[in-house]
Amino acid sequence: MESDYTKYRGKCKEFIAQAIKEDPTLKAVRGYYYCPIWGEQQHWWCVRPDGTIYDPTAKQFPSKGTGEYVEFDGNITCEYCGNQTTEKTAHFNGHHAYCSYNCAYRDVM
Repeated sequence: MESDYTKYRGKCKEFIAQAIKEDPTLKAVRGYYYCPIWGEQQHWWCVRPDGTIYDPTAKQFPSKGTGEYVEFDGNITCEYCGNQTTEKTAHFNGHHAYCSYNCAYRDVM
């Protein structure tokens, strides 16, 4: 039998796309799910017109969606200097984000 973790983990966008196809009133939301057991997790979920959350992949988490959902505000924290910058202007090296090429180079050196 397939576990909830295996069924849903890493497939959030796929499941919310299907949910929105079935109910176009849903809105896709990107952000973080704060699981009381695993901590901060990058995640996608849906929001209904009344503001309630619908998370078709909540079962992947040990807390099953009882944690806190926080929408991504478009800002990132530089991994080298700690300054805030927008995702649009950030520089990325793999999963690492920096406010400038200088910080990216300094962190690698």
